[in-house]
Amino acid sequence: MRTIREMKPRPKHLRPAFTLLELVLVLLILTIAMAIASPSLRNFWKGNRVKDAGEQLAYITRLARTQAISDGAVYRLNIDSNGTGYALYVQQAEGFVLIPSNNFLLPEEAHVEVTKADGSTADHIDFFPNGRTEPASIRLSAAGQNDIVLVCPSPTETFSLVNAQGGAQ
Repeated sequence: MRTIREMKPRPKHLRPAFTLLELVLVLLILTIAMAIASPSLRNFWKGNRVKDAGEQLAYITRLARTQAISDGAVYRLNIDSNGTGYALYVQQAEGFVLIPSNNFLLPEEAHVEVTKADGSTADHIDFFPNGRTEPASIRLSAAGQNDIVLVCPSPTETFSLVNAQGGAQ
């Protein structure tokens, strides 16, 4: 049987705790792990920006088609000459006019190009009031990343994301 003295709790200053040396070692291990992982994390965030840009481009194609139908006007997705951005235009009496706040830049090192169904390159895609779209493919590429490809195979279909080898995602 234990005595009363043995059942008393230990004073606070005698309770087991981490020493300063143990805490420094743990912080050192965490620092080394972060130093090893940080280069791959940098590419991870870059890849997410490119993927987000591809999803935004897919959204803009759907928006252009929907707006063309609802407004009864031709909408144009125009790719800038460098392939580093794109903008949405609407056809009016004086020609195609930029829609305010629909001008987009791609992440650094990203590039976009449009290929029409006949294989020619183009700087725009038109969306018509009857719901039809110019068949084309849009390739978004960035150094060290997988390409993102949007394809509209026929005038009656919408753009959809496919992987770089041609399969649906």
